[in-house]
Amino acid sequence: MPTKKTPVAQRAAKPDAKAHKTEQTKTDVKEQFNEAIAKARASSHEMLLVGLGAVAKARKAREERRDDLIAEGKRLEPKFKQAIEDIKAKLQPKDGAKFDLSKFKLDGKKFDFSQFKFDGKKIDRSALNARVSEGLGNTLHRLGLPTRKEVDALAKKVEKLAQLQRA
Repeated sequence: MPTKKTPVAQRAAKPDAKAHKTEQTKTDVKEQFNEAIAKARASSHEMLLVGLGAVAKARKAREERRDDLIAEGKRLEPKFKQAIEDIKAKLQPKDGAKFDLSKFKLDGKKFDFSQFKFDGKKIDRSALNARVSEGLGNTLHRLGLPTRKEVDALAKKVEKLAQLQRA
């Protein structure tokens, strides 16, 4: 039997350092793994809360925009109704014949005026189209809205600018 003073005896008396380190490393790895999982759970929960918050804010903003648009529509409604009445007044024939706007039917982009007559007289389609276009153009300008021609001209200018920028 080795005595306590011999190196073999001293090594045998000491606890196994490698085994202790291995066990400590295993517990450290488990703790680190558990901590990483806990951090990942917390992070994913925070991201879930961020997403839910974004949805809630978007809904609230949508409702506020809708309310603002309704309020603006109510503010402009009398002006729009007046503009429609002005157009109706301009379209009334001057000889006192009655004109019924409910008979207008859309045929593509233009009105079909061929079926209308005023006291036996046929409607001059080109003159009526010109009057309607002029009235609508004036109404759009009073409301601060551009006409189709103005929008098309602006679109062409923007396209030219875009082409110049690409070059």
